[in-house]
Amino acid sequence: MSIRTYIFALLTSFVLLIAVILSYQSARLFIGSFGMVIEDMMLQIGQEYPNNGEVEQTILEYHVTTDWQKVPQPVRNYFPEIPEETEELHSKFVDWAYIAPPKKIYSLLVLNRDGKQVFVSRFNENIHDEMAAEHEDDFFIDPMVIIILVGLSGIIIFILVLLYVFKKIAVPVESLQAWGKQLTLADLENNQPDFKFRELNELANIIHNNLASVAESVKREQAFLSYASHELRTPIAVLRSNSALLEKVNSSPSDKEREIRNRIQRASLTMKSMTETLLWLSREGDIDMPIEDVSLGDLMQNSQAELRYLLAGKSVEVNICTDQSLVAIAQVPTIIVLNNLVRNAFQHTQSGHVDILQRGNEVIINNVEHDTHELANSDGELGFGLGMQLVEKLTTQFGWPFTVSQGKSGYHVSIIFENHVAS
Repeated sequence: MSIRTYIFALLTSFVLLIAVILSYQSARLFIGSFGMVIEDMMLQIGQEYPNNGEVEQTILEYHVTTDWQKVPQPVRNYFPEIPEETEELHSKFVDWAYIAPPKKIYSLLVLNRDGKQVFVSRFNENIHDEMAAEHEDDFFIDPMVIIILVGLSGIIIFILVLLYVFKKIAVPVESLQAWGKQLTLADLENNQPDFKFRELNELANIIHNNLASVAESVKREQAFLSYASHELRTPIAVLRSNSALLEKVNSSPSDKEREIRNRIQRASLTMKSMTETLLWLSREGDIDMPIEDVSLGDLMQNSQAELRYLLAGKSVEVNICTDQSLVAIAQVPTIIVLNNLVRNAFQHTQSGHVDILQRGNEVIINNVEHDTHELANSDGELGFGLGMQLVEKLTTQFGWPFTVSQGKSGYHVSIIFENHVAS
């Protein structure tokens, strides 16, 4: 529910409740006042009549008598016994719909005077006919109906005013919502719209400043990653070329020297992969990549072969099964994804086996750890670091379905390389 709907419903319900209460109270006071006038009139008649020793008299359509049996029979039909309350009006309304006059009214008042009971009564059994005859030539509205119409008119006026106020307030708020929803980094240079109210303009300014601050932080981060990765590529290239040169200069080094050369080779490969990761993290998501038919199986074989050094000194068996099917994909990001997935599988397996399966455009990697203590220590570490962050970014960017799940003895990774346009 929107704020506009909530406030409108709340205020309308509140005013409706007030209108109902006031209308009811007005009607109640109207009926009470009418009864008080009748009661006062009957009290005055009862205190003066009947006079001159008479038992009953009719004064201004009121019947007054000192003999209960002389009270008109229609009144006694509704008051079969003498009321105990004296000097108090007793009335009976027949077929009364509250918003319209009753069809019949029977009134009785008892008071004590000079040691006797005086009964003042009045009844009317043709109220509707008399009103129709009295207002035959003019328009008549019952006072109760007038009260209700006034209440309804007040509600309608309030709703119209409320709608007008909402239009003046809600429209700028909705405009602010729409502006904030479609606000992009490219719009930060444009002038901020005027939302008519100072508070809304201040809120829009906060949104604009916060987005600008985030954009500036992202730019600084991307610039740093880009600069750092580019600066690292030169020394890495020098390192790898000199390492290859050493092999040509002395192709039969001692065992100790061979171990040192292997360490240099492994470190250079790791640094090369890291710089590629940094470069990709610094790029925007709308970079176009060439789509070409590549052998996913060959890429998979190359990745696991290059990263075998991570298994040195470990009791880990690698089982790999690939085919020669061609898949239309972006080659560079595919290689980066495969390298990071294989690296994670090799790094998080100390004693066990890693199963790599490639079928068509799908790659499944399972690493099974026989040492449960090692698995417990590495719990939750599969998704850490730049490698998995990059995998998540690339799979999202290229629309490649990617899932990671943990079992009792290791991890299961599945990815499908589909030909989607990067977004």
